Amino acid sequence: MKSREVALTSVFTALVTVTTIMFQVYIPETKGYFNLGEVAVYLTALLLGPRVGAFAGGVGSALADLITGYSIYAPATLVIKGLEGYIVGKLSRSLRKRPYLAKPLSLAVPVLIFIMITAIGTIFYTGTFELSSYPPIYSSAFQVEAWMWVTLAAVAAFVVGYESHRAGKTSLYVISMIAGGAVMVTGYFLYESALYGPAPAAVEVPFNIGQVVVGIIGGLALYEPLSKIAKEK
Repeated sequence: MKSREVALTSVFTALVTVTTIMFQVYIPETKGYFNLGEVAVYLTALLLGPRVGAFAGGVGSALADLITGYSIYAPATLVIKGLEGYIVGKLSRSLRKRPYLAKPLSLAVPVLIFIMITAIGTIFYTGTFELSSYPPIYSSAFQVEAWMWVTLAAVAAFVVGYESHRAGKTSLYVISMIAGGAVMVTGYFLYESALYGPAPAAVEVPFNIGQVVVGIIGGLALYEPLSKIAKEK
């Protein structure tokens, strides 16, 4: 591994850790938490490929578990998030070599994004939620209405559709992130089923799907400008 890659791996591993512990929504049934770590995992994998994506995703996320007191999850996180980062990095680079898939996917992916956000948001994420930070600097309750999710879904679908039409490869990246996210959701469900049983584990599934959706939106938003900066250097 070259010195530049070592430096980038260190920086992005730290980014994954910080992003994951920025704030947490605690889930009592599984003693786990919702976080924004997928944004950094996906961004790292898209920018730097499967090897760095796997290391930063696995090690960075596991460190966040250890730092914030979720050590029971750290071994599983190391494997699950590492595999997630690897799949996103590997699949995105493989799909770049198949540009003929971009056009049909650019039509299908915005519809899929709209359905995912609307369904998950309105079914599982409406109501009153408590948001807390780590370290515990603040804690506040907030109300989320169904119309907010429909609006967000429409905006996200438009942005993804526009970027897919303009840049061509955006839809390929979305498919890569969905594939990596599916592995993450499945991995945690199996691990939590072993710890607490399938019923409690199922409670966290929509939260983890929510992390995937946030990761896709955030990863795409940051990838375009950062990839241009990287090319200029």
